[in-house]
Amino acid sequence: MLIGLMSDTHNNRPNLRYALDIFRALGIQVILHAGDLISAELLEEFKEFSVYLSFGNGDDPLIISSKAKRLSERFVCEEILDLALAGKRIFMIHGDQRLELEKRIARGSYDYVIHGHSHRFRDERVDSTRVINPGALGGRFVGERSFATLDLMKNELQRYFAP
Repeated sequence: MLIGLMSDTHNNRPNLRYALDIFRALGIQVILHAGDLISAELLEEFKEFSVYLSFGNGDDPLIISSKAKRLSERFVCEEILDLALAGKRIFMIHGDQRLELEKRIARGSYDYVIHGHSHRFRDERVDSTRVINPGALGGRFVGERSFATLDLMKNELQRYFAP
């Protein structure tokens, strides 16, 4: 199962559309977004996907949840997500709750821990857990904009750069 990973969109619609175009071309149907979407209006762009979104420190959970419920029953928006996809245990949090993030990584009960917040790409193995931050699609940090795909069956991560 190939899934899309993104975080920290920060209302950057052109970079979001670029990433979604690549996901469509690859046949991806499931996206994990690790927070800081910012505007609930961007959810319109995701209508054809199943989306798991972890609220970031820049998100308004009530507004985003309300919009998500109106748009699709395939949108799941929570502060913390504990998922099972393709037989893999996945934990996702934005990352601004650093202690919770570190606790879940140290627990070792997840195949993957996905987070954002730092705006920096991360692919690290901590014991049996692979910790991934796909990077940021927007925001004030002016480094490389990135997102990723993850093949859950092959454990293969591919990083992509937005223009």
